[in-house]
Amino acid sequence: MKLYGTPRSPFARKIRIVLAEKNLPYEMVVTRGSTPDSPVPALNPLGKVPTLQRDDGRALYDSPVIAEYLDGIGSTPKLIPEDFESRIEVRRWEALGDGVTEAIVAVNHERLEPIEKQHNAEWFAKRQAKITLGLALMERDLGKKDWCFGDRFTLADIAVGYALGYLDFALPEVEWRSKHPALAKLAARLNARPSFSSTPHPEQH
Repeated sequence: MKLYGTPRSPFARKIRIVLAEKNLPYEMVVTRGSTPDSPVPALNPLGKVPTLQRDDGRALYDSPVIAEYLDGIGSTPKLIPEDFESRIEVRRWEALGDGVTEAIVAVNHERLEPIEKQHNAEWFAKRQAKITLGLALMERDLGKKDWCFGDRFTLADIAVGYALGYLDFALPEVEWRSKHPALAKLAARLNARPSFSSTPHPEQH
């Protein structure tokens, strides 16, 4: 398999963590969909990363579909439960983590634009509200549990962990740990896992 993405892409990191947890071999192809001569648009008409090219040549996108595919073809640990209600709950956590990450990406990309081209303060406030409310819901639902769902590590924990990791990378000035001690504890435990520690974001420049 080939995974197309960049080390800075949080959604590519999410899939790299899944691949590491499932112990699945793959080739990382570092590219953006917008890069001239990028192979991504030929595989994914949306031109987005991550895109996964299966061994049979077919391509999958976006990250929720790729994660489910990898969980299905790999062995243990099972990251998405089979039981319907449990499965939906884990996928809810995934949607929450993805949504928070999308808001962080939007703010980070906007801040890299020249000041005169950036959106107004209201635009930033709306994205910040998504981040703030998302973290608050994560903290509430995690509570005193060791894991986001059930009594073991699942895709729900990956979703929260990679979102928090990207928040530290892209918006390091946001001090979220003191307000969300349960998330801080979970993040520390997740960051010690080989799947997380082996897939860090590069330094922001």
